[in-house]
Amino acid sequence: MIIHSSAIYTVNGRQDGYLTIEDGKFTGFTSEYDGPVDIDYGNHRIIPGIFDTHNHGTCGYSMMGGSDLSEEEKRYQVKGYLKGLASQGVTTIFPTAGLDMIKTVADMAKQDQDGATIVGIHSEGPWLNRVGEKGIKTGWPEVSLDTAKKMVEDGQGLLKLVAIAPEIPGTNEIIRYFKNNGVTIAYAHSDMNYEEATEAFKQGITVATHTGNVMSGLHHRNMGGLGACLLNDNMQYEVICDGLHIGLPMLKLYFMVRPYDKFMMISDCTPFSGAPAGHYDSMGGMDMAINVGEDGFVLSDTGRLMGSSQPVLYGIGNLVNKLDIPLETVVKMASLNPARFYGYTNKGSIEVGKDADFVVISDDYKAIATYANGRKVYDQSEGKIFNPHFFD
Repeated sequence: MIIHSSAIYTVNGRQDGYLTIEDGKFTGFTSEYDGPVDIDYGNHRIIPGIFDTHNHGTCGYSMMGGSDLSEEEKRYQVKGYLKGLASQGVTTIFPTAGLDMIKTVADMAKQDQDGATIVGIHSEGPWLNRVGEKGIKTGWPEVSLDTAKKMVEDGQGLLKLVAIAPEIPGTNEIIRYFKNNGVTIAYAHSDMNYEEATEAFKQGITVATHTGNVMSGLHHRNMGGLGACLLNDNMQYEVICDGLHIGLPMLKLYFMVRPYDKFMMISDCTPFSGAPAGHYDSMGGMDMAINVGEDGFVLSDTGRLMGSSQPVLYGIGNLVNKLDIPLETVVKMASLNPARFYGYTNKGSIEVGKDADFVVISDDYKAIATYANGRKVYDQSEGKIFNPHFFD
């Protein structure tokens, strides 16, 4: 298959040319070609497929699970979720799964799907300290090595990232166990101060979960957990770029403190991504009322942020249009940086020999077409992808 665009964002920057794709791989690129073209996308930009490592749901589909769901219902959620992701330009995903969804996600990863490709699983918690702006302390479940072992077993080799609040008593043993089983540990939902967090990172914590959110913040006499993250040379930083979770001026400060290759754009989306604004009585898997604002905020009744409604593509537009960061730089944070950090050398950029994961985008940063492993998994002609049972 040969595809043309005047704006292909390859590993060497923006180029006008022709991509050759065979057996799910990029096999060639040329700026000169006079043969037949399978698809000509004209002036539409083609960027690498997005690699989202922190996403709880989208388009009315949830990875949060729930004890009342049958296995058939769980599989339905995963299948629709992967298609919904493709409609938002995501080709590679770590589903952020509830504990009772990990096994289902791992099972579904073995099958070809009409959507994004599962390459790993992320568990945000369960050992978290719910703090932060408008946070209400709710405690945490029992710290149990048996639970950790079941997470690894259910993940079938795909559990790649676990986020933990390291101040919770008993988590040291849990962290050691996960690391010994090849799982990356993230610092998340923590009330630690600067000194405490700096000491905790010595256990081998290398990712800052949605950097800045649900952690003690910067103060000129106390740098907090956020300061500890930003001053740690071994840390990789998740960032939500919807302009709601982190003010854009703060993002600008992040990028001045640390180089762009240390950041991974995430969505932290929930099933409410794509849902109409309004009041909802529950949030998939949790008995909690949710309010979705016209501005995209997803809030509990107490006013606490409950994940994002905007995909990474929206954040890409924010960084390009509002912070004047070149698209060539931004797409690396959305694709190449997570691929490199987690060791997926066949992903993350438009480059000969890599998997043919790419997205054709509109001027307003919507997906026109999404390709995963060389196969079209979404076309805008399909219309809105949303769970018809979401409102039941």
